[in-house]
Amino acid sequence: MQALTEARKIPKPSFPYGSPGELNSFLPYLLTRITHIWSSELNQALASEKLPTPKLRLLSSLSAYGELTVGQLATLGVMEQSTTSRTVDQLVDEGLAARSISDADQRKRTVVLTRKGKKKLAEISPLINDFHAELVGNVDPDKLQTCIEVLGEILKGKTDY
Repeated sequence: MQALTEARKIPKPSFPYGSPGELNSFLPYLLTRITHIWSSELNQALASEKLPTPKLRLLSSLSAYGELTVGQLATLGVMEQSTTSRTVDQLVDEGLAARSISDADQRKRTVVLTRKGKKKLAEISPLINDFHAELVGNVDPDKLQTCIEVLGEILKGKTDY
């Protein structure tokens, strides 16, 4: 790890941090804070829809990828598998998602978005899009694109999705 850091001239973190500036330069800390702010504010906005962000993450993943296993949903939804299973149960009970058994492998159970789930996502899309615009509205579009690309590079190889 040290050789990689030196070869690329990546600044080495200085944990434990001696100043707010050092802490605020630590990428995992910044990502956690941004995610917490996003989730908290979005949860409040979606309270009337009875759609907390964990359910939204699963529905969004199904919308983007189509058919997924609970394990894949757990990865994409950033949740424990047992929590994901319970959340999928709720989504199925609400008619927003459906389970199926693979024809090729009877042991493989998958989840798909239902018509009702697609409709729900379409209904809340203006709210989500407005929240996203507010989150990144003060960022130069080129810098935002670079940030997204860099985060994608960091994520590459860490997960299948």
